[in-house]
Amino acid sequence: MAVPGEFLNIGSQVSCITCLGQRLQGEVAAFDYQSRMLTLKCPSSSGKPNQNDVLLINLHYVKDVEIITERTETPPPLASLNVNKLASRARTEKEEKLSQAYAISAGVSLEGQQLFQTIHKT
Repeated sequence: MAVPGEFLNIGSQVSCITCLGQRLQGEVAAFDYQSRMLTLKCPSSSGKPNQNDVLLINLHYVKDVEIITERTETPPPLASLNVNKLASRARTEKEEKLSQAYAISAGVSLEGQQLFQTIHKT
């Protein structure tokens, strides 16, 4: 595998050929040399222009990595995260899963569980 140097710059355009012969091409979003993991940002497979696909690639299973364009300038700062919103979403999801688990342990039939979930979604 030909990884130039020991790192790939964030924002560089690269092309990889997997051990199965599949060509993957995109922008480097992250790279960890120690674990040999590469994250590529690619155009959306759905065709929507404002969305991207994100591929996590284990470089142990890649035959070749080719740098198409090298990015040398400093990458832009990361967007800030709304930690309170994320915590609230995690709490809500946890409560939903616990209620589903309670319904299963209470002996509610599968049809009853599906009905509850359908009503809960509306």
